[in-house]
Amino acid sequence: MSSYRGPAILITVDGREYEVTAHLRKAPNGLRTSWGGTLSVPISQRPAELSTLTVGRVRLGTNEGAFVRPDISDWLGSPPNVFQITIEGNGDEPF
Repeated sequence: MSSYRGPAILITVDGREYEVTAHLRKAPNGLRTSWGGTLSVPISQRPAELSTLTVGRVRLGTNEGAFVRPDISDWLGSPPNVFQITIEGNGDEPF
């Protein structure tokens, strides 16, 4: 599978879990394949700690993948009524 759109669980470093909607894809990156995309929640359900989140994991079913969030101001460009962050995967993709 080269992309995933649907429900996921965002896991913080301290183990907190949040239901999110994931829009993830993998793409060629030199001789490797990288993955990344966005994780979003309705703005009314946004936990405050997600505003400054820089690393975490995303779970899709039984698979998990680690990610970094290179820009914590990325959510400022979110669609109306949505809190959206952009992530870059580390290691194997979870989809």
